[in-house]
Amino acid sequence: MAIGANSSIWFYGTEDALDDGTTSAINNAAYSTTTDVAAWTNDDDAPYASFVLTMQYPSGTITTGGIILFATLLNNNGTIDEPATAATWQGHWIGNFATGTGMAATTDYALELGPVELPMKKSSQEYQFYFLNSCGVTISANWQLDVTPMAYGPHA
Repeated sequence: MAIGANSSIWFYGTEDALDDGTTSAINNAAYSTTTDVAAWTNDDDAPYASFVLTMQYPSGTITTGGIILFATLLNNNGTIDEPATAATWQGHWIGNFATGTGMAATTDYALELGPVELPMKKSSQEYQFYFLNSCGVTISANWQLDVTPMAYGPHA
């Protein structure tokens, strides 16, 4: 069946890598660091995004919750940022990358999240993304996070 004119569809921007490929390991119950994930500017003012986390873990068994993605909004009033994510401030919850006990150690997984609504205070909003590893094992170094901006609108 063909999609009719003016039917609502998703539009996808260009996928952006948010890390430099040399990310550090993330222990269970620990946050990623700002040096692992580059700040991202939503140049398209896209209201939604999808994320892909490519990761593996060295050993053990995934036992719990998953990997939680948070965001801090940057340069809200010129150069003033929200606080960095920490045990006392988690920032904006973006969503959870699902994990499960059937995932084997030392195997690459591309975990997908989205579409999710992005928090925004201004045009070309800048973000710093963070993870909280809640899956029960250490995430190996050299994981990768990618974001694709998304919008929803009428088909031509």
